[in-house]
Amino acid sequence: MFDPDYRLGHDTELLKRKDLVRFFDIDGVLAVYGYGSDGINVCSDEEFDDFVEAHDIYKTAIGPDFVKDYITSFSEPDRNFVLSLSSTPTQDQQKIDFINRVYPGLFLPENILFSRDSDKSILVKKVLEDKYEGLKTPHLFIDDDTRVLYKLQVAGVTAVHISSLLLLAGLTT
Repeated sequence: MFDPDYRLGHDTELLKRKDLVRFFDIDGVLAVYGYGSDGINVCSDEEFDDFVEAHDIYKTAIGPDFVKDYITSFSEPDRNFVLSLSSTPTQDQQKIDFINRVYPGLFLPENILFSRDSDKSILVKKVLEDKYEGLKTPHLFIDDDTRVLYKLQVAGVTAVHISSLLLLAGLTT
């Protein structure tokens, strides 16, 4: 929905708040691997699922330094969550291994979550209701997929695109 009070840079102020419960997507935010010309992946979701069952792309994926710096500078591990769309237990384990290898100590094991549904708002709201004060809790979801971000925002979840984090990284260097 259009916000008549929006001002450029507002997202960067939100990103710097230390009191937020943060949710991070893996693919395109915490992990860097292939990014296709269609703006999503180098293949369809079905092809990706088949490929990942036989090949562990997360074994060689890296985490961007600016993301690691952001997490260590502005957040607390007990308030950091990973919420990734994943189709199988094999993908879940590959992603868990990636998080533990690349972001050691920054995410508690119980805060690494997987959704089988592209509407991540359902799980975000459940976490916020079970552990905090629901959507009243200061929170933020960082994702790279505008379709996911749209669903989050329609559900009342505060969410920003990874480009806002890129902007913050550019402003603080």
